[in-house]
Amino acid sequence: MCRPVSFNLGNILPKPIKECLLRLAQNIELEKESTKGANGYLFFGRNRVSGLKVAIKFYYWGGDKSLHVEPQTLSEIRSPNVIEVHDAGYADNSYAYFVTTYYEQGDADEYLKNTVSTFKAIDLTSQVLNGLTHLHQQRLLHRDLKPANIYIKNDHSAVIGDFGSIKKIPDGNTTVPGSKHSILYRPPESIETNQYGYEGDVYQAGIFLYQALGGFLPYEEMAWLSGPEKKHYDSLQNPTDQTIFADQCLRTKISKGKVINLNSLPPWIPEKIKRVVRKACKLKPYDRYRTASEFRLKLHDIRANIVSWELKDGVPTCQIGNKSFRIIMVQQTPTVEKKIAAGWRKATEFADGSTEELCRAIEAKYF
Repeated sequence: MCRPVSFNLGNILPKPIKECLLRLAQNIELEKESTKGANGYLFFGRNRVSGLKVAIKFYYWGGDKSLHVEPQTLSEIRSPNVIEVHDAGYADNSYAYFVTTYYEQGDADEYLKNTVSTFKAIDLTSQVLNGLTHLHQQRLLHRDLKPANIYIKNDHSAVIGDFGSIKKIPDGNTTVPGSKHSILYRPPESIETNQYGYEGDVYQAGIFLYQALGGFLPYEEMAWLSGPEKKHYDSLQNPTDQTIFADQCLRTKISKGKVINLNSLPPWIPEKIKRVVRKACKLKPYDRYRTASEFRLKLHDIRANIVSWELKDGVPTCQIGNKSFRIIMVQQTPTVEKKIAAGWRKATEFADGSTEELCRAIEAKYF
């Protein structure tokens, strides 16, 4: 007999999902529902036998088995950077589900709000690319890589999750239709031709690197509108018409390759990393890194030849060998300080300059 769930499933859930949850509740004690994601329905619970915390994701698959990835296929993937699938199946001919590990550290969207570090950004992206390599080896495309779909393990490494948009490339093909989810992260070719290949995942990994480094990527639709566009937006009386118009404006920017702004990156990010982001997010798929492995190898090479800056209490700080430096504002002027036994003191060997110039000066002298 089915055990009762520990919270009210409510009346807004589709009937097949509600019935499937009741069946799953025999083995999983449901604890809460997430309202964060728009791509499907997400629940959290605990396995009644093992005590393992799990997440249950329901998503619409529409009955098209020609492109749908059989849940069992994903459950067989073994990668430290792809979330482990404990169980998977179909609720009915419209909805499928995955039961995966639940990570209490949360997703990268939240994690990156409190973590600004050059090395950490490179490491997280490299881990995502490692997970992508395992997926691509099985001809699987994620199609919805973004910080909210990348989870942080207890060791602070990244795992790819949320398989609601994943598709398998049929034999003889190189692309599948683009996902309709998360328009902000859709590569230009999926906007122009509705085609999505391996380079689409590479593009989304490039956007992730850009955000992890501190690049500006607003989630609010109004932030993407120019002055005249905002006036037209305000003139529309229907909220649906406003959303459609804002969506069209964003699509245009994606098609022109104007989603990322490298000038918004923190001043300590070196040009060699900016070039990597630029290449990963090129307008044309064939101009990007051709594989996730190629992208990851490039990051590995760069990591060995740069200084890692991070924000500590809002102050840019780096360590080179046994020396630590930071750049603080003194009367609105960037000033280098060096750490000594007694604390911090001004490093007089550096002339005045911008934060970027001082970062490069420190690196040139000591790295």
